[in-house]
Amino acid sequence: MVTVVGAYRWLLLGLLLTAGCTTIGRSYRGVPLRGDPSAIVEGQSTKSDVLRLFGPPDVINHQTTGDAFVYRYRRQNSTQVRVQDPITNINWFTYNRLNEQFDRMVVIFDFIGIVRGVAHEQNVEDMPIL
Repeated sequence: MVTVVGAYRWLLLGLLLTAGCTTIGRSYRGVPLRGDPSAIVEGQSTKSDVLRLFGPPDVINHQTTGDAFVYRYRRQNSTQVRVQDPITNINWFTYNRLNEQFDRMVVIFDFIGIVRGVAHEQNVEDMPIL
């Protein structure tokens, strides 16, 4: 018959024989858009207006019809929980979770630097830690 003290001993022995590891990470790439994309007026705004509102782009593409500024912001949460045998290093259980969100904006200019098109997508919101 197993007593309460005996059960606690087995539980303590089980905890000592297993090791668990939890890793929680959050990474950011780029910077959030500083301005409002609706402030860019097609056919009227210039490169200097866009640079003043949003700062330097992440990428500048030189195209046959002009340039394109690309702004990107990525936010990523990752969680990993692993149960591993501390002696043999055998993984008994691993759980991974990845949550990514992106903001993007592309501004297309003609050869004289006037905005000819704007496309933006904003998806970054508060994300859960786990």
